[in-house]
Amino acid sequence: MKSKLTHRNRLTFTESKPPVDEINALLETSRRVLVVSHIHPDGDALGSQLAFAAYLEHLGKDVVLVRDDEIPAKYEWLDGIDKILRYDDCKENIAFDTAVILECPNVQRVGQVARFFDDRTAIITIDHHPDNDSFGDVNWTNDTASSVGEMLFEYFTEVGFAINASVAEQLFTAILTDTGQFRYGSTSRRTMEIAGQLIEAGAKTQKICDMVYFNLQPSRMMLTGKVLNSIEFHNQQQICLLTLTQKMLAESEANDADSDGLVDYTLYNVGVQVGALLKEIGPESTKVSLRSRNGINVSEIAARFGGGGHYNASGCTIPMALEQARKELIEILTEAIEANR
Repeated sequence: MKSKLTHRNRLTFTESKPPVDEINALLETSRRVLVVSHIHPDGDALGSQLAFAAYLEHLGKDVVLVRDDEIPAKYEWLDGIDKILRYDDCKENIAFDTAVILECPNVQRVGQVARFFDDRTAIITIDHHPDNDSFGDVNWTNDTASSVGEMLFEYFTEVGFAINASVAEQLFTAILTDTGQFRYGSTSRRTMEIAGQLIEAGAKTQKICDMVYFNLQPSRMMLTGKVLNSIEFHNQQQICLLTLTQKMLAESEANDADSDGLVDYTLYNVGVQVGALLKEIGPESTKVSLRSRNGINVSEIAARFGGGGHYNASGCTIPMALEQARKELIEILTEAIEANR
């Protein structure tokens, strides 16, 4: 999708301290605000989107939440989740003064929602991806933060927004899921301090973990079994691949959102350095989710195909049929492992 955003006077901030004055200067003059995150929303996207909407409503703004894709069933319990509208349920002529774009390193990541803003829309971006291209008017990127949820906690603290139990659970969900249950290297001492403060504010950890990880739909369980049954290892078991076909989705009566997080199973195996989940999108299109450990930067691999993400967790779409994409990816991942020796 070609961006409609050109000739912007961009302000970019790349530190942990939120640029409160600059963000507030745009929000103060706003009446109707669009809040959006990325395609294929995950816990950080949805939790952050809901939490920032609560803050804007506190300011008295007219807030509209929009998404490009289906919401994974495991997040449907989040307070306010039904307020996030699909882009095709919104009026074509709806206008926004300001758009707050969360966890999107570039404008393409918002998907079809991009049709609702152009050069007349003031844009605030808040993100923790290192490859963010600062496409808004005010851009706050902190690639040392575990999640946008963590960044929003810092912002709310600076502006004095009182976090209630609902917002606490939204932010805790954002942090929990984007840190892989506090496993990823992005989990810092500050991350854990914030998690503790969110618990004090009312986030119920057992409830959140149970709803996200232990309350799966039968379709998700059926799909998980089929995907795990596709497991294959390469390069002395240093590469682990999983495959998801359209046939698997149909047989499981599942949708693409049910595959959220399945790629993480690739790193559950002893000796695996890099893992991938290959999803059949069409006859000549394969979506790839990548995970790694021990110094292999999968964001560089994803970037070869126009994707991106984080050092150890990234994704892209390869313009090839599933089998061809698998062969290409095995070669690329093998090269990456050899180069990392």
